[in-house]
Amino acid sequence: MTTSLRELLEHGVARAPDRVVLVAGATRLTWADLHERACRVADALVRDGVGPRDRVCYLGKNDVALFEVVFGCALAASVPIPLSWRTAPDELAAIVADCAPTVLVVDPAVGELVERAEPALLPAPLIVSLGRHERWPEYRQWLGAARDPGVAGAPGEIALQLYTSGTTGRPKGALFAGGTNLRVLLDDISVQWGFTPDDVSLVAMPLFHMGGLGWALAGLARGARTVLVRDFVPADVVEVMRAERVTTTFLVPTMLAALCAVPDVTAAVAPSLRRMTYSGAPIDPAALAAAMDSLRCEFVQLYGLTEATGAFAQLTADEHDLTGPRAHLLLSAGRPYPWVEVRVVSGETGDEVPVGQVGEIWTRSEQNMVGYWHQPEETARALTPDGWLRTGDLGRVDEHGHIFLVDRAKDLIISGGENIYPVEVEQVLAAHPDLVEVAVIAVPDRRWGETVKALVVARPGATVRADGVIAFARTRLPGFKCPTSVDLVTALPRTPTGKVMKQQLRERYWQDHERRIH
Repeated sequence: MTTSLRELLEHGVARAPDRVVLVAGATRLTWADLHERACRVADALVRDGVGPRDRVCYLGKNDVALFEVVFGCALAASVPIPLSWRTAPDELAAIVADCAPTVLVVDPAVGELVERAEPALLPAPLIVSLGRHERWPEYRQWLGAARDPGVAGAPGEIALQLYTSGTTGRPKGALFAGGTNLRVLLDDISVQWGFTPDDVSLVAMPLFHMGGLGWALAGLARGARTVLVRDFVPADVVEVMRAERVTTTFLVPTMLAALCAVPDVTAAVAPSLRRMTYSGAPIDPAALAAAMDSLRCEFVQLYGLTEATGAFAQLTADEHDLTGPRAHLLLSAGRPYPWVEVRVVSGETGDEVPVGQVGEIWTRSEQNMVGYWHQPEETARALTPDGWLRTGDLGRVDEHGHIFLVDRAKDLIISGGENIYPVEVEQVLAAHPDLVEVAVIAVPDRRWGETVKALVVARPGATVRADGVIAFARTRLPGFKCPTSVDLVTALPRTPTGKVMKQQLRERYWQDHERRIH
């Protein structure tokens, strides 16, 4: 049993010190290399006064240095916090003020972001640069001796803090403990994800998100070789997959579609790739079928959220049946893991609804986060006193335990008293031959209170008219569910995990109205 990051590192170096476990470009680290570098980070942290439970932030793109910092924190009993390099300076300052890190390790590629935010970083951390900087100490010179400082954290203490990249509201620092959250990830979820010691696992998702870091740690726990991609450039990623003979990876649908659009992807990837895992946003069945044809491997879908230490349900490879009697399961998010409880709850009464009826999905297991850092009210909104996590997703569960998601509760459209689930409309419009991206939102309407608007991205070279999109919808949906207006846009704003930022889309339409959608 592996209950902490310290144990994961110590087990790796004890069992297979010369095994290559991290690859990034020309850099190839064995367990022994990673252990030595983590010790040097830990020694520097302790030397500079970083104590148990103190926060240490890493701001940068995917790099082996992040793992050095994460495992170094484990050896110093401090708490690592990977931060999004896609944030704005004022948001970065707010996060730093919230978590008050003692040390901030910065990638030179995003150094300008920190320089712009630096005057507002209060309390001011020690800033360490992974490259040369005129004012900040350079990382390699900052490192300490290659010795474990021997700082032992208490069982069950916070081992990791991740700020949610949600589509609404102030970022929240989700807290994950050793012994519960990490034990499930390293011991149980890693098995469900199918990792083996023979795997070469590609990490293309950002490591500041659970989808990237959780996937990487789970692979390391099973002895897989982890290959990091710094920037997701589809053609370059395909070449990395070919050169490293990648066998498994995790992508969101937008990344998956871009990968499959690379010429000759089948010849480059299919010979070694055995499993593609995907999650993060709805995927059009036609796009899924095309990806399965291109990659010719097993496909697995995950469902979860950061606050549940990633995925807590899974649609298995044998349930990806495109044309057979189980084809309807492709609309499902899968079934919960054996140790996970799921219930569907009425938003009006708080009571569990009958099988097959729509309500909010709640989940309970040791995967659920401890809470949000310094936000007790938000924690209480997310977690019930008896341990249920409110996902904010609307859906139903069938008699076999499959979860069918309908929409986010906050995205529900109520028009003239009728409930309209945007995902249902989006799935219909996604079949339009001239559209490549679709988002459906509520906009104000004097008669109906709110009504349906579609924002669409046209396929390159296609001519798309709003009335044509509406007519297309009317042949496939009841009239009240059809868009009453359509806007053509060049792109949809998305989070790093591929989710459309619908609050940002709604803002322009609701900004002059007292009733706001959140």
